Amino acid sequence: MRAGDADPRHRSLPDGYRRRRLADARAVVHRSADAWLEDVLSGGKTLHEWAGEQPDHGTFAGRGTVFSIPAPDVGPEGRRRWAVRHYRRGGAMASCLEDRYLRLGRPRPFRELDAATTARSRGIRTPAILAGVVYPAGLYYRADLVTEVVPEARTLATLLHEHDGSRAWTDAMAAAGALVNEMGDAGVFHVDLNAMNVIFESGRISQPWVLDLDRARIGRRRWEAAKERMRARLTRSVIKVGTPTGERLGEREVLAALRAPSSPSADAGGTGR
Repeated sequence: MRAGDADPRHRSLPDGYRRRRLADARAVVHRSADAWLEDVLSGGKTLHEWAGEQPDHGTFAGRGTVFSIPAPDVGPEGRRRWAVRHYRRGGAMASCLEDRYLRLGRPRPFRELDAATTARSRGIRTPAILAGVVYPAGLYYRADLVTEVVPEARTLATLLHEHDGSRAWTDAMAAAGALVNEMGDAGVFHVDLNAMNVIFESGRISQPWVLDLDRARIGRRRWEAAKERMRARLTRSVIKVGTPTGERLGEREVLAALRAPSSPSADAGGTGR
């Protein structure tokens, strides 16, 4: 197969996406990022390497560095910046495999595209994906993902520390709890929901977004068991985040805050920088 030809394997893709083979990489890309993807990969660098070399890049904290770059084109939601993330392992496997994944089953970025587009079609706020790229190497692969950037976003963990003991703390927790319910009602189960992958756009504390859906499971609508498991996982994460003074929150306190009704006037205070 010539470099640049479409991958011939038949699997349905969301509207606007296509498969590509470029150099040694395999990709699924949105039409708005196709020319940019080809240009970068033809230069012999991974997307993450390229993004880190751009003079106008920004960074986000997380599992590894996520680079923010000016949008090369107009994506699905017309955001001004795109995020380029390199997949890195967490947990016990991180120490030995770091950023490598066995070439078994559907690769992480392609699974995340499936989950994110389905979640978005069911009304869940998660950033639009521009491209997922896999770099095979023997039995393993490494991978990058490109998404649009939610502007001036803050994580739930950041908001909880910034607004400790205030009404805004309560509003952020209630909104995160409402997101859990929305995801469960939509049949979206995030297996690692935590205070770092729930984010809030500036001025919209009542409308949180969710990130990192590469391990998400998509099922039937109104998945009640998924709600309970996500709520429990998020509770443990919020307790781990704690407070700026080091005080440990109680499980009952956190669960009560997540189950509280979301305030329709919460956005009045804003979350901007």
